[in-house]
Amino acid sequence: MGNSMALILIRTNFWLKRLTSNIYLCTLSITSCSFLLTVVISWSDTYLRLPLYSESELGCKFVSFLAHFSDFICVWMISLISCDRMIVLYRPRIRKWVCTRKFAITVTSGFVVTSVILYSWLFALAGLQKYKMMDGSERSFCGLSEDVNWFGYKVNENYMYFIFTVFDTVICTLIPSILIIIVNSFSTYRYHQCMKIYTAGVLRVRFVRAPTTEQQAQQLDDDTIQFEDTKKYLLSTDNTNSNNSTTNCGKLRSSDLQLSRSLIIVTSTFVAFNVPSYAMRIVQATFKPQSTTFQFIYYVSYLSYYLHHAALFYMYIFWSPQMKKQLKPTAVRLLECYCLKTVPDFGHRSTSTQDFI
Repeated sequence: MGNSMALILIRTNFWLKRLTSNIYLCTLSITSCSFLLTVVISWSDTYLRLPLYSESELGCKFVSFLAHFSDFICVWMISLISCDRMIVLYRPRIRKWVCTRKFAITVTSGFVVTSVILYSWLFALAGLQKYKMMDGSERSFCGLSEDVNWFGYKVNENYMYFIFTVFDTVICTLIPSILIIIVNSFSTYRYHQCMKIYTAGVLRVRFVRAPTTEQQAQQLDDDTIQFEDTKKYLLSTDNTNSNNSTTNCGKLRSSDLQLSRSLIIVTSTFVAFNVPSYAMRIVQATFKPQSTTFQFIYYVSYLSYYLHHAALFYMYIFWSPQMKKQLKPTAVRLLECYCLKTVPDFGHRSTSTQDFI
């Protein structure tokens, strides 16, 4: 619901869909929906005993591929959003080439192709595995195929699971998380730097009443001279600490800063929700602890991993003033369009000329 709501808001609002970062957000919402769909399919197959893919080799391969493909795209779209915000805040010369729709579409397409290439091996190696129940009966689950050998080794061995887990952790968590932490640190510093300048009043418009007495006129002249001296100092070359930041921040709109703040919060939340799950997977594959406490923490880390796909867009919507402002009008407009359609008037006016007499 959150992903669909954000996607509708972005695609139906004229100003929101013009932002470069929203191309990444649209892709993120679509792939998050597809990932959560695989979670629902897996849950239904495992706990509701619905034979959705656990009895089909092809179904197992496709669901495994779709889950890993979607997760990879989600992670790197969040990384691209962080980089895009840092470029908007620092305004380097490459901004006019990087912060464009053409560049965003090209990069997004490149990551989609990369994800397909990286996880295409699942169509060859994923498959059904058998395990025995406590009553002696056998059941199958979707894992690594028992009939495939890779360089002379069976792919369903435990060390192969460990290799694939490390590979997935590096490209889907370690590298993106380090990148997001570094980029968000710079963006947060820049955001606070710009906010200090805006709140200092240097870039604000001053409204002054006309003086009525000679004393008020003299006081106004003194205040104006003091204000101009302060402004000249802040914008002068002598004040090297604030010169560049004031000039660049003067080009930023208030909406840019608000959007940057909300996206910094969203991308930082991704790191907080995603890293514990992969860390616990490594611990599980390496040491195989069996304590009840570890199993509980392991389960909670999985819940947080699934939660970030669902919660990020709720945070984006309710932390972004523009999104909150557009939420109710968009919902009402969609409701009127799809549920409360009126009979078309076929070119006739609904009011009569007699109403104006």
